[in-house]
Amino acid sequence: MNELNTNENFLARIFSDLSRQRDGGSIYLIEHGLPRDSIEELQYLVRQRVERHQFNKQAWQNYPFSACVAITEAAYEYRGTGTDFWPMIETAINIEIPIQQRPVISDLFRVCAKRVGTVRPFEDAWSSVFPHIAWPIRNAMVPREVHAPLARLVRVFLNQSRSMSVNRATLPGLRELARGFGSRRLEAWLQDDDLALSVIGYLATGRAGDLSIETDFMQRLAVDLRSESEVKRLERVIRARRLAQHQELGSLPKATYELLLDDAEARGLAVRGPRLTQTEIEAVQSDLDLPLSHFTVTVGARSTTLERFLNGDAVFIGRPVREIPQPQVTGLEAPEWLKAVVVPAQSLLFRDEGDDGYQTQLRPTDRVTAGISFYELLLEGLTPDEWEDGLYHFVSGTQEGDTVLARHGLHVNVEPPIDFFGGLTLHYDTTVVTQASGRPIQARGRTAIGLIAERLDHPESTEFRFTDERWHQLPMTEGIWTLSPIENPKAPSIDLLFRDIEPPAPATLSLQPEGIGLSEMARGAGALHLMTPITLHDIDIDITLESSDGQSKTVHFRASTSPTTIAFDRPEFSEFRAAARLWAGGAMHARLRAHAASLDTRSWNLAVPEPEWKYDRRSGKWNREGQEPVESLVCDPVKSCAIFQLKSPSSTSRSSGYRLLQPSGSSDGTLQSCLVEEPEAGTILEGLPRTAADPIARHSETRDDICGLISGFEAFLSWSLASAETVVGEGIRSSACRCLEERLVAALCGDLWMKAEKSCRGLDESFHRRLVAGAMRLGLVCGTTAFSPLGEHDRIELADFLEERFRRALPAPDLIVIPDGEMWPEMDDAVIDAWERLSEKAISTGSSELEFDAGNADGSWQKAVGLARDAARLPELTALLLPSARAVSLERVPYESSNFDDLIAALVSTHFDVQSRSGRWIAPADLRTLLHLFLAPERVMDDPEWRGRLLRFGADRFTARAVRYAALRYRAMTNVGFS
Repeated sequence: MNELNTNENFLARIFSDLSRQRDGGSIYLIEHGLPRDSIEELQYLVRQRVERHQFNKQAWQNYPFSACVAITEAAYEYRGTGTDFWPMIETAINIEIPIQQRPVISDLFRVCAKRVGTVRPFEDAWSSVFPHIAWPIRNAMVPREVHAPLARLVRVFLNQSRSMSVNRATLPGLRELARGFGSRRLEAWLQDDDLALSVIGYLATGRAGDLSIETDFMQRLAVDLRSESEVKRLERVIRARRLAQHQELGSLPKATYELLLDDAEARGLAVRGPRLTQTEIEAVQSDLDLPLSHFTVTVGARSTTLERFLNGDAVFIGRPVREIPQPQVTGLEAPEWLKAVVVPAQSLLFRDEGDDGYQTQLRPTDRVTAGISFYELLLEGLTPDEWEDGLYHFVSGTQEGDTVLARHGLHVNVEPPIDFFGGLTLHYDTTVVTQASGRPIQARGRTAIGLIAERLDHPESTEFRFTDERWHQLPMTEGIWTLSPIENPKAPSIDLLFRDIEPPAPATLSLQPEGIGLSEMARGAGALHLMTPITLHDIDIDITLESSDGQSKTVHFRASTSPTTIAFDRPEFSEFRAAARLWAGGAMHARLRAHAASLDTRSWNLAVPEPEWKYDRRSGKWNREGQEPVESLVCDPVKSCAIFQLKSPSSTSRSSGYRLLQPSGSSDGTLQSCLVEEPEAGTILEGLPRTAADPIARHSETRDDICGLISGFEAFLSWSLASAETVVGEGIRSSACRCLEERLVAALCGDLWMKAEKSCRGLDESFHRRLVAGAMRLGLVCGTTAFSPLGEHDRIELADFLEERFRRALPAPDLIVIPDGEMWPEMDDAVIDAWERLSEKAISTGSSELEFDAGNADGSWQKAVGLARDAARLPELTALLLPSARAVSLERVPYESSNFDDLIAALVSTHFDVQSRSGRWIAPADLRTLLHLFLAPERVMDDPEWRGRLLRFGADRFTARAVRYAALRYRAMTNVGFS
């Protein structure tokens, strides 16, 4: 008791002093100034008192600061929507807090506010839903929950506004953009203009001058912000903007040719991008003013995105003759500095790396010393079959080698008196040595030599001597130095520069959409997205679902390429979905863990939100805490999936044994609590009931028995989020969802659009799956005398093997350049690889070896790939997207490697509001809500204004079509949404 009294008095003095200093300014309980060990001691004392007295009002009336600071500390670290806040607090203090005691905690925060002026909650929608949680969250000032989304918001805003800062005049635009980010906590936090401007200013400049924050918490906040990857990305954007404004982009590194050797035989050439740092990448994007993934670098018949190319991606161009194709940037009028970056030097000299694989190009700016082995490639007068005859090997320092180098503008340098070694981050050109700050450098003298090292950016110097040929580590790891020989002052000095190296963009795993729960996993909704800065192949990913009682299910998945999206409705996740259904029914929590080998490891909590209403089968009524039981609204899917009527006790007639039950009420919770009522066991049905839905009118309200948009949206969400106990019930639920989705699309996008959508063959197939089906129809992969006959099961397995190989051969469908001529050997190789795998499997099961011979030389592959690519772009629908610029942009989005936020960014960047509306009619938050409706209906009601947002599309048919098109392309590429 005495220790808690001491803590309470100490905290009271701290906040009283802050109150006098601020003179009416905001004070936050997180500004207590306690060190880490004192915080832990306070939490221990609070926990002890709670165990004895719980949160009884009389027990805590003398300790408001102690209780509130301890809870505010937990709120600062809390990351969640609000539903699991109290369980988290209860776990921390190891005792349950009854619901009726939560107002006592809020009263303690009010006492602090009255005494010293600590802040009160915002008057916003989130605070009204969670009034008791709002107090500690608000007093946490900048909770860790908002660190990453705030940095991402500022980054996107700076990219879109082309500005270098955020001020009071730009705050409304920032808030509008935030509404499309799906973070209600961030939206609420941005209401405090002064706090928002101060923290954003700190993020943009790194200066804390405008922040009126207690010093110890300021240091803690700075460390926490810098630990967020999104904050690091924002810093790169800001540095890149300054680089683009104040530094010539013409000084960027250049692309190079590389020579591929196999068994000492020249196999072909590739063009390798320059591996720019992330700051340089952002500078290029800032200057071009559009995402780099929108542009293509094409070399001959191959291509990749400009973004991947600048990150070091290689484009293999085979064995060119007569003239080597040069990289071309398509999609924009490339400025001269960009052309200089993507086009390599024309000299075909390659350093001998001493082994097979790619040999790097020697450029005119490279330093060459004696004894360097290299190749020269001469192609004049050669055919592809004679290509290796044009490869010659030389050594620098010999008369013959030096003559070749001089012909290409390179000259052999005299060996320097000192050698340096420091890994890949070290660069040495005889007069200047550069190394990454913090990394060591080793050196050795070719003869005995003494050096004096003088630091130029700080008064410091040192001397050292090399007396033998062993490597010695230099004593410096930062700064700018000059190294001068002691015995020969007239000899040229060597400059040693330590520079900051921008780390590469990390590979990241993310859950799409964010905040997915166990019930969504049970329905197969959502996906795991792996983002990598460059294309990678054969990535092993282990995905584990763990329940709160220790059960687990693991799926091992091999992604053929990255970036990639893995949907949870794939067959591999059938046990996941079954376990999720079981655990969700038992109200258990679960955790999803994902590990991408050598790249990233993440985990997410999958909560099971308690439905507001619970159905009592004995009474046939719905119960909710604190309210009287209510009757059910009943929907018969055979009559109409959109009509709900009050259940009549005397009515027993129905057209099938399946009905949707919904609590009779007006809150969103009634839509989230529905269940499918099924016939009693033993009931014989003539057949599976067929669901139906009447047309939905384009006006908001239902009139004259014609269903309006609001009723249509509510019916669709009720069926989408309903629970079913059997496979048949789940099938009827899914069928009802499809009926209602078609009716809503017809209402929002028009009957013409709906007719065109139904005419799209294989709408749920990705490009690679379409290519497999097309190749089978054309006889390119099976079904002819060149292949062994296959049964249905073997054809299915072959299709899976082919899809995997086609993904490797053509990883980016939107960037394919179909080669001229009649042959496409890479596609035939993919077929052979797939058949080899099928044959090996047949042999392992005791069957005979399969025969196959793929070799198509009649242009069939070019035709098949062209048809599949065109069909995957859904041309029937793009013809209905207006304006045409929006259609072109949305066609080119790399859907297969995109996540949910990428889709929103693409829709925002291509959006055109109808001219009859004043101001901005469709906001980013509106686009997100409609996209959620089509891809993740469980997320729609996260926004309390969802009805109004969806209704806006009733007055903007072309934007509704754009969102629908993006959703369909994303579905087809990732299978997300096809549960």
